[in-house]
Amino acid sequence: MSQLDQKICAWGGPFCAATFGAGLLMAGFVPPPSPNLDAAHIAAIYQAKAGLIRVGMILSLFGITGYTALIGAISAQLWRISGISRLGPYLQLGAGAIGVLTVMFPTMIFAIAAFRPERDPNLTQLLNDAGWLIIIPAFPTFIAQFGGIAAAVLQDQAPMPIFPRWCAFFNIWVAILFIPGGFSYCFRTGPFAWNGLLAFWGAASAFFVWLLVMTWLTLHAIQNELKISS
Repeated sequence: MSQLDQKICAWGGPFCAATFGAGLLMAGFVPPPSPNLDAAHIAAIYQAKAGLIRVGMILSLFGITGYTALIGAISAQLWRISGISRLGPYLQLGAGAIGVLTVMFPTMIFAIAAFRPERDPNLTQLLNDAGWLIIIPAFPTFIAQFGGIAAAVLQDQAPMPIFPRWCAFFNIWVAILFIPGGFSYCFRTGPFAWNGLLAFWGAASAFFVWLLVMTWLTLHAIQNELKISS
């Protein structure tokens, strides 16, 4: 990838944060509907906001393209690290690509639920449950992706490393913040519910911060590459 291509892809991070976030807000999914609501209440939400949910999910799908692009730019920079195992860069790219699906599929499921809001409320509730119980507990791919970045960065022994060492610890910390989402299968209320403090707010905040921080670090790495090549 040329430096210009990489810069364009790196700016996918803020694009994802803005567009995906706007889609969730438009749909009324910040915070998500409580998992403790019965089928009639869930169906009423999709009936009242069907149009906004559909458009919001389209916006969110556009935002996911930015996340995909950022993954590509990060991978291009990790490949520049010499003398390290290729496992970290491969893990970041592979897990990141799978992680995109764990966000994209639930987004589509929410749009499907809003496509026919007049259907049986129990089916709408099932689709809503499926969406949130895919996206919120999807910590394995993100742990692998962020762990791959951390592993590669920690192995970089160059005088001028591609990414600063603190980038590795930042990625490890963000990965840890994703773990509580896995417990949303067990709770309908409290911090581990899919709309709770740890499962939703902690992980969502960490993800949006990650998008911005990794964009800045990747752009800085691309700029340093440009200086070296010139």
